[in-house]
Amino acid sequence: MGKRQAIILISAAVALASCTVNTRYPVAQQRVVFSAVASHTRGIISTTNYPVTVPFVVEAVHHPAGSGATNSLMSGLKVEYDYENGWWQTEDELFWPQDGEVVFYAGSPVISQVSVNPEKGVEADWSIYTLDEAQVDLCIAKTTERCAEHSALVPIVFNHALTQVCVKARTLRHYSTSQRVDNIVQADIITVVLDSVKITGVISEGHYTQNPQNWVTDPAKTAEYTIYSSQNGLELGCDRYDNPVLNYLNSVLLIPQILPDEARIEEWHHCVVRSSVTDVTTGTIISDVTYSIPGFATLPIRNCCHKWIPDYKYTFRVAVGMEESTLNLAVTDWIETREIILGDE
Repeated sequence: MGKRQAIILISAAVALASCTVNTRYPVAQQRVVFSAVASHTRGIISTTNYPVTVPFVVEAVHHPAGSGATNSLMSGLKVEYDYENGWWQTEDELFWPQDGEVVFYAGSPVISQVSVNPEKGVEADWSIYTLDEAQVDLCIAKTTERCAEHSALVPIVFNHALTQVCVKARTLRHYSTSQRVDNIVQADIITVVLDSVKITGVISEGHYTQNPQNWVTDPAKTAEYTIYSSQNGLELGCDRYDNPVLNYLNSVLLIPQILPDEARIEEWHHCVVRSSVTDVTTGTIISDVTYSIPGFATLPIRNCCHKWIPDYKYTFRVAVGMEESTLNLAVTDWIETREIILGDE
């Protein structure tokens, strides 16, 4: 090799080394990738695993060491699951800075109503007017990682920005009776059937911010949700000890709020009464009459609680029958690991 060629190669090597040293990231670049879990169950899905089919959006803010400045590492980027590697990643490869720390804000789902920014984190303009919309979970997460000792996978642990509202129903008590006088038996077989349950008058629109966490709601915007409805109805019965059985109806995700006075749980039911008189000596049916008694109640939610808090589950128990209907409440975290009973069961 000639002297001139050697000088050219050495110059090129020095130039390449200079470019490498002056890049934003160190030579041993490590890509930023994620793991994703739900802190409890995600929405109505009965699993603690964040669904791999649901992408989320991330804003990442880099705080360099010894500096009050901040840099944007990720700006509202969509993160999707990589089945081959078993992690979550952005489409473009992004790498860890050399020092300082990075704050990650994550939001789900990736829809136009949800945005993320370095000041307020996740923001959402949310409205819920239909039962389908009340099945969509708004999830948020915040994670801080030190660049020099970051996790191999940045843990994105989602919490719920909405409130889960569950409705269950039971009969007030066992009603059927039978009595015998001499050879005459009077039997009343009474069946309680639930026809429909609605949640009405609750606030249906609001604006959410993650940092600090806050909901601003519009009390003028309210809606109703049919939690259960059936032409045939749901028969509410008792166990073999005549204890009423609690029946699950549905769960919805609604906006956390101070509940308006107009917020109600409304129920429609009917009692089918078959009353018969039989002479047991001869087996003769003296009389056999069947009729239906309709029932309706509008139950103020504020009788049980005055507000709904994010990331909590409120289970309302509606009890119906021949007497006046009642409404009770259990407040739990998302997976009911702890419970506060408000009112009698």
